[in-house]
Amino acid sequence: MAYHLLPVPLSIAGIAWYLIARNRNDLKRVAVIQPLLTLLSIAVAALSLLGPRANPAYTGWILAGLILAFAADIFNIDMTSDKTVMAALVIFVLAYLTYGIGLTVFSGFQRQDLVSGLLLFLVYLALVRYLWPGLGSFRIPILIYGLIMPLMVNRAISTFFGSTFSTTQAILLTAGTSMLYLGDIEYGIHRFRRPIKYSVGPILYAGGQLLVALSCAYF
Repeated sequence: MAYHLLPVPLSIAGIAWYLIARNRNDLKRVAVIQPLLTLLSIAVAALSLLGPRANPAYTGWILAGLILAFAADIFNIDMTSDKTVMAALVIFVLAYLTYGIGLTVFSGFQRQDLVSGLLLFLVYLALVRYLWPGLGSFRIPILIYGLIMPLMVNRAISTFFGSTFSTTQAILLTAGTSMLYLGDIEYGIHRFRRPIKYSVGPILYAGGQLLVALSCAYF
């Protein structure tokens, strides 16, 4: 039985609820839903260990990243607070570095990484240039965080070309990390450049974490 799929319907319903709560700025509900969704992703990854196609060592890396994200989710509720956002950036750097390092440990480096790496670096430069006037005291943290996100996506894309991960995993990882990255791009534009009236960030963040967690089950 695919036990890892049991939390998925709850997660999908929760993401819809999360989207509504964030866009209504209902912080009381966000404080419950946000960490709960990451807990469900943790459950997905952990339950994959009951399946025949799991790799406990890899799952350990993903669980470590998800637990770090959960720690950030507990207090990263009011995203208008500079102190909250700064603290969350530190923890998410650790979480996304954990994903990237874990993928590299198991898949290594491929020649194709240079192509995706160059394209992602150009995106990074364009985003920094666009956001720079509004970054203020966040300039150094965003320079660092802005490098970690495309690095994570680069390591996910690399799994298509190695021999360790299945195609299903490569799709889940690339889609999941890309959603996380796009969610942060949207927030960066909203926070530092111009307000976005309706955010899809909750779908991108929680959905991205869910896809990364699902990758544990498909070796």
